[in-house]
Amino acid sequence: MKEKVNENDSIVNLSTEKFGNLHIKKKNIIAFDNGVLGFEDLRQFVIVNIEECLPFEWLVSVEDPLIAFPILNPMPFFTDYNPMKFLFDLAPLASNDKEDLEIFCMVTLGNSPTDVTINLKGPIFVNMKNKKGKQCVLTEDYYSLHHPLLRA
Repeated sequence: MKEKVNENDSIVNLSTEKFGNLHIKKKNIIAFDNGVLGFEDLRQFVIVNIEECLPFEWLVSVEDPLIAFPILNPMPFFTDYNPMKFLFDLAPLASNDKEDLEIFCMVTLGNSPTDVTINLKGPIFVNMKNKKGKQCVLTEDYYSLHHPLLRA
Protein backbone atom coordinates (compact mmCIF):
# COMPACT_ATOMS: atom_id res chain seq x y z
CA MET A 1 0.00 0.00 0.00
CA LYS A 2 1.43 3.35 -1.06
CA GLU A 3 1.57 6.05 1.60
CA LYS A 4 -0.25 9.24 0.69
CA VAL A 5 2.01 12.30 0.66
CA ASN A 6 0.49 15.54 1.88
CA GLU A 7 1.63 18.53 -0.21
CA ASN A 8 1.61 20.78 2.88
CA ASP A 9 4.09 18.51 4.65
CA SER A 10 6.67 18.83 1.90
CA ILE A 11 9.80 20.81 2.66
CA VAL A 12 11.13 23.95 0.96
CA ASN A 13 14.87 24.57 1.30
CA LEU A 14 15.94 28.19 1.64
CA SER A 15 19.54 29.26 1.46
CA THR A 16 19.79 32.45 3.52
CA GLU A 17 22.68 34.79 4.16
CA LYS A 18 21.90 35.30 7.84
CA PHE A 19 20.81 31.81 8.90
CA GLY A 20 22.37 29.38 6.43
CA ASN A 21 20.14 26.68 5.00
CA LEU A 22 16.61 26.55 6.36
CA HIS A 23 14.16 23.70 5.87
CA ILE A 24 10.62 25.08 5.91
CA LYS A 25 7.39 23.12 5.74
CA LYS A 26 5.20 24.37 2.89
CA LYS A 27 2.26 24.66 5.27
CA ASN A 28 4.16 27.42 7.15
CA ILE A 29 4.49 29.69 4.11
CA ILE A 30 2.46 32.88 4.46
CA ALA A 31 0.90 34.36 1.31
CA PHE A 32 0.95 38.15 1.01
CA ASP A 33 -1.27 39.03 -1.97
CA ASN A 34 0.32 42.50 -2.20
CA GLY A 35 3.79 41.70 -0.88
CA VAL A 36 5.22 44.01 1.77
CA LEU A 37 6.03 47.69 1.33
CA GLY A 38 8.99 48.15 -0.98
CA PHE A 39 8.92 44.47 -1.95
CA GLU A 40 5.52 44.15 -3.59
CA ASP A 41 6.80 41.53 -6.05
CA LEU A 42 7.65 39.10 -3.22
CA ARG A 43 4.48 37.32 -2.16
CA GLN A 44 5.57 34.34 -0.06
CA PHE A 45 7.23 34.65 3.32
CA VAL A 46 7.91 32.51 6.33
CA ILE A 47 8.39 33.55 9.95
CA VAL A 48 11.64 32.15 11.31
CA ASN A 49 12.40 31.85 15.01
CA ILE A 50 16.08 31.86 15.88
CA GLU A 51 16.48 31.24 19.60
CA GLU A 52 19.42 33.60 20.07
CA CYS A 53 17.45 36.41 18.36
CA LEU A 54 14.32 36.19 20.52
CA PRO A 55 12.10 38.14 21.11
CA PHE A 56 12.82 39.15 17.51
CA GLU A 57 11.69 36.88 14.70
CA TRP A 58 12.50 37.11 11.01
CA LEU A 59 10.16 37.47 8.05
CA VAL A 60 12.08 35.70 5.27
CA SER A 61 11.11 35.78 1.62
CA VAL A 62 10.64 32.34 0.08
CA GLU A 63 11.18 33.73 -3.44
CA ASP A 64 14.38 35.61 -2.49
CA PRO A 65 15.78 34.23 0.79
CA LEU A 66 18.39 37.01 0.88
CA ILE A 67 15.50 39.31 1.85
CA ALA A 68 14.76 39.01 5.57
CA PHE A 69 13.20 41.51 7.94
CA PRO A 70 13.47 41.48 11.72
CA ILE A 71 9.95 41.59 13.15
CA LEU A 72 8.46 41.73 16.60
CA ASN A 73 5.06 41.36 18.20
CA PRO A 74 4.61 44.93 19.52
CA MET A 75 1.93 44.14 22.08
CA PRO A 76 4.20 43.20 25.04
CA PHE A 77 6.18 46.44 24.54
CA PHE A 78 3.34 48.84 23.70
CA THR A 79 0.26 47.83 25.66
CA ASP A 80 -1.72 50.80 24.31
CA TYR A 81 -0.91 49.94 20.67
CA ASN A 82 -4.20 49.19 18.91
CA PRO A 83 -3.91 49.32 15.12
CA MET A 84 -7.13 47.31 14.75
CA LYS A 85 -9.26 50.36 15.52
CA PHE A 86 -7.85 52.09 12.43
CA LEU A 87 -8.31 49.16 10.05
CA PHE A 88 -11.32 48.34 7.99
CA ASP A 89 -9.78 46.21 5.25
CA LEU A 90 -8.64 42.92 6.72
CA ALA A 91 -11.06 40.98 4.51
CA PRO A 92 -8.19 39.51 2.44
CA LEU A 93 -7.09 37.66 5.56
CA ALA A 94 -10.49 35.92 5.70
CA SER A 95 -10.62 35.93 9.46
CA ASN A 96 -13.82 36.08 11.44
CA ASP A 97 -11.94 35.48 14.64
CA LYS A 98 -9.43 38.07 15.85
CA GLU A 99 -7.77 35.27 17.84
CA ASP A 100 -6.44 33.89 14.53
CA LEU A 101 -4.65 37.16 13.75
CA GLU A 102 -1.17 37.95 14.95
CA ILE A 103 0.34 41.41 14.68
CA PHE A 104 3.99 42.04 13.89
CA CYS A 105 5.96 45.19 13.18
CA MET A 106 9.23 45.52 11.32
CA VAL A 107 12.23 46.51 13.37
CA THR A 108 15.33 48.50 12.48
CA LEU A 109 18.26 47.18 14.44
CA GLY A 110 20.91 49.60 15.70
CA ASN A 111 24.40 49.48 17.13
CA SER A 112 23.05 49.59 20.67
CA PRO A 113 19.70 48.60 22.20
CA THR A 114 18.67 52.26 22.47
CA ASP A 115 19.11 52.62 18.67
CA VAL A 116 16.52 49.93 17.86
CA THR A 117 13.30 51.30 16.35
CA ILE A 118 9.99 49.70 15.46
CA ASN A 119 7.62 50.64 12.63
CA LEU A 120 4.27 51.06 14.37
CA LYS A 121 2.80 52.78 11.31
CA GLY A 122 3.02 49.71 9.04
CA PRO A 123 1.84 46.69 11.05
CA ILE A 124 1.80 43.23 9.51
CA PHE A 125 -1.23 41.06 10.17
CA VAL A 126 -1.01 37.31 9.75
CA ASN A 127 -3.89 34.87 9.91
CA MET A 128 -2.07 31.96 11.51
CA LYS A 129 -4.79 29.48 10.52
CA ASN A 130 -4.95 30.07 6.78
CA LYS A 131 -1.44 31.56 6.43
CA LYS A 132 -2.49 34.80 4.77
CA GLY A 133 -0.69 38.03 5.55
CA LYS A 134 -1.11 41.71 4.87
CA GLN A 135 0.92 44.78 5.70
CA CYS A 136 -1.23 47.83 6.35
CA VAL A 137 -0.34 51.50 6.52
CA LEU A 138 -1.98 53.48 9.28
CA THR A 139 -2.71 56.96 7.96
CA GLU A 140 -3.14 58.55 11.37
CA ASP A 141 -0.19 60.55 12.70
CA TYR A 142 -0.47 58.81 16.05
CA TYR A 143 2.09 56.10 15.22
CA SER A 144 5.66 56.45 13.96
CA LEU A 145 7.80 54.66 11.36
CA HIS A 146 10.81 54.79 13.69
CA HIS A 147 9.45 54.56 17.22
CA PRO A 148 12.19 53.79 19.79
CA LEU A 149 11.72 50.27 21.09
CA LEU A 150 13.43 51.08 24.38
CA ARG A 151 13.54 54.32 26.27
CA ALA A 152 17.03 55.53 27.18
